[in-house]
Amino acid sequence: MGSKERREREREAMRQAIMEAALMIAAQEGWQAVTVRRVAERIEYSPSALYKYFEDKDAILETLLVQGFAQLLEELRRAAAGERDPEERLLHIATAYWGFVWRNQTLYELMFSLRQGGLHNIQEAKATFALVRSVLANWSEARSVTLRNLDDAVDILWATLHGLVSLALAHLVYGGPPRAKLLLTRAVRDLLRAWEQAPAH
Repeated sequence: MGSKERREREREAMRQAIMEAALMIAAQEGWQAVTVRRVAERIEYSPSALYKYFEDKDAILETLLVQGFAQLLEELRRAAAGERDPEERLLHIATAYWGFVWRNQTLYELMFSLRQGGLHNIQEAKATFALVRSVLANWSEARSVTLRNLDDAVDILWATLHGLVSLALAHLVYGGPPRAKLLLTRAVRDLLRAWEQAPAH
């Protein structure tokens, strides 16, 4: 390995260490506690040294957000790839979404924080939306269902997933996560049945 490649690998390892430190602080104290100084203290670096890797706190958070959507996209792709039936693919996507959230609760909070905004400008977020859109379109075609607006349908499906997950994370679903997960699958099935029975316009 050449010196240039070694330096690049070391730089990327430090960037990952910085982001992991930010995640650890957020998991323990909330995202409002994450500052460049706190991250520097966590990895025993000077704050000025961190600026060699990230411009500021927002740059750290944005990189984490992009990585989060890239990971979510990959997990949903794997879930969708393992099943031919479009309805089962949607159910597998819902289950994979649930699993991702519960393994990455702090990161998920950042990904869908209202303070961040601008998700439509993040390629990984757009690709995740496009994947769900494609699977829902396949279901619509396979079932000969005419959806009034496919993008609206994707937003409704996504809102259902995000809503139930958010309520479960906040401990606001009676019966806790096990019941919430069952409700998630039921909600997706009920949505699909409702779209099948809706009159075409």
